[in-house]
Amino acid sequence: MWRVTLTVAIALLAGCSGLFSAGSTADGGDPVTPAPVPTPSPDATVTVPTSNGTVDVDRLLDRHQQALSTRSFHRHVEQAGPQNTLDVWVDREREVQRVRRRFGPISNDVVLANRTVYTNVRDDPDTPYATRDATPNTSLLASPAGTDLLRQLLSDTAHRQVDSVRWNGRPVAVLAMTNTAETPTTENGSEIGRSRLYVDRQGVIRYVEHTERRPDRPDIDTTMTVTTDIERVPIPWWLAESDPYSSGSM
Repeated sequence: MWRVTLTVAIALLAGCSGLFSAGSTADGGDPVTPAPVPTPSPDATVTVPTSNGTVDVDRLLDRHQQALSTRSFHRHVEQAGPQNTLDVWVDREREVQRVRRRFGPISNDVVLANRTVYTNVRDDPDTPYATRDATPNTSLLASPAGTDLLRQLLSDTAHRQVDSVRWNGRPVAVLAMTNTAETPTTENGSEIGRSRLYVDRQGVIRYVEHTERRPDRPDIDTTMTVTTDIERVPIPWWLAESDPYSSGSM
């Protein structure tokens, strides 16, 4: 049962993009910054695409994908607590990517830079990483922006815009479920506890929280935060001697 729960949890974090073939390593956790609290603001009006009175999910996700396609960003996902996470970093200017998945003390960590994929190695203390050649189209995830995961979370629930506020100093639209029942359910019998999104004026889905109790599968308790315009991708300790940002390596 534990193996089933582990596999499903990591697959959800991957956003249906598949699991790494890389080995796992014990890795210390970075501190998690609590999500900023939204504040009402009269000048924070933001609109989102709608259809028949509810949010048009396909257009919403297309805008999110397009908005991040040319920007550097960090996407952080937590599934059922801070010990089950996915982090995606993308530096568009220097063409550096990093994807790290964690489940408890176990982590999979991969960096793409200089047309090389660096994968952390767990079972050889003399070999911190393995490498393979990359092509110009190589990506570490099928959906770096998280649209696959978002589509999975939002596919069974209709949302509407309920407010415009400032969140983390930025105007955002607040989207919530249209169902006003105390415990709304989906067609497959899942009970939705909370499903809320914050979307900025450029179309970036800045924050998502979604909880769902499912009768025949592991429950969902997911948050996702997106930070744009990061200056660089944090390089893990195991790649420090070959830091792609060091002089002469890029």
